[in-house]
Amino acid sequence: MKSKIIVFAFLFLGLAAGFSGCKKDEPEPAKTTGGLVVKVKLEGSTGYLTDVAVGLATSQANLDNSIYLQDKKTDATGKVDFGQLNPANYYYDCETTIAGSQYYGEGQVQIVAGTDLELTLILQ
Repeated sequence: MKSKIIVFAFLFLGLAAGFSGCKKDEPEPAKTTGGLVVKVKLEGSTGYLTDVAVGLATSQANLDNSIYLQDKKTDATGKVDFGQLNPANYYYDCETTIAGSQYYGEGQVQIVAGTDLELTLILQ
């Protein structure tokens, strides 16, 4: 009886060691997208603008015609998070009126897989 318990104990320990020791470490798949955050401020200003619309387009022609892939407003910290995007060239702009004066800015960015960018758009 004692020998059966000892045999079962060794068998159990062997199985436990076998299952825990054979775990495969799977590498994380490489990211296929890149992130984009745009912050907006006026030229010569230290603070960022809130509640202004920023458009993101896939070409200069689309940007010129206001055909946006995404159109979002800046948050309380002056940021717009466009999330994860496929690698490509993107074009962005922002236009706003403050105290009767109109301000505009635009830019271009290349999104690369695995890279998250945070850019500042300066309106003039």
